[in-house]
Amino acid sequence: MPDTQNRSVTRSFRIVDALSKRNGTGVSELSSAVDLPVSTVHDHLQALRSTGHVVKEGTEYRISTRFLELGHRDRRQREIYTAVADELSTAAEETGEQATLIVEEGGDGVLLAVAEGGQAVDLPAYPGARVPLYANAGGKAILAHVSPERLDELLDRQAFEPITKRTTTDRDVLLEQLDTARERGYAIDRGERIVGFVCVAVPVLDRGDTVRGSICVCGPESRMGAARREEILSTIRRVANITQVNMDYV
Repeated sequence: MPDTQNRSVTRSFRIVDALSKRNGTGVSELSSAVDLPVSTVHDHLQALRSTGHVVKEGTEYRISTRFLELGHRDRRQREIYTAVADELSTAAEETGEQATLIVEEGGDGVLLAVAEGGQAVDLPAYPGARVPLYANAGGKAILAHVSPERLDELLDRQAFEPITKRTTTDRDVLLEQLDTARERGYAIDRGERIVGFVCVAVPVLDRGDTVRGSICVCGPESRMGAARREEILSTIRRVANITQVNMDYV
């Protein structure tokens, strides 16, 4: 693809990304956000409107539900999502907390599915949300089970920025945590991404022991003591096992 076309595509996605972070915005504001001339932004918006990916309401633009359609379609085509769909809801019901299915994509953790239990606190979690692998139990459960070569690649892509005061920002410390998670068969984070919350996660492995994702449950620190964590781990281990069976044999 010629450089000019490359730049054009890149600019369109920059504009889409900026739009997705705003509840409707005008061309001038969007131009400042992406640091492109107003005329350039306007041209890209018109092209995106013609494909149905952007809509205009009055003088403001926003991304369309076409992206929701695309994301939902992609999710349903993923084997692990189909394999875990019913069981994740069961895990949320049994634990009473929020349960998530996390996969790695592009060096990030992606919440592929989210289920809420009866006591679940409203957390910033939704399908498609991206989280840093180094700063949450689900990401650590995945990192603990990738090959050494892949682990180096993934760690090289991590920002290691402090999200909370408890975030692990030292690569060597993280490696020690991953060794422990591998030995125990589960990973944990205590307020590393969300203050006041404890999360536990187990990997989802396929028949060849390749990690495909992780099952994670998060709850307030006040009700995530050692005994309670063991109960939750029992539940999500079962879910991970059923997911593996569904992927391998169904």
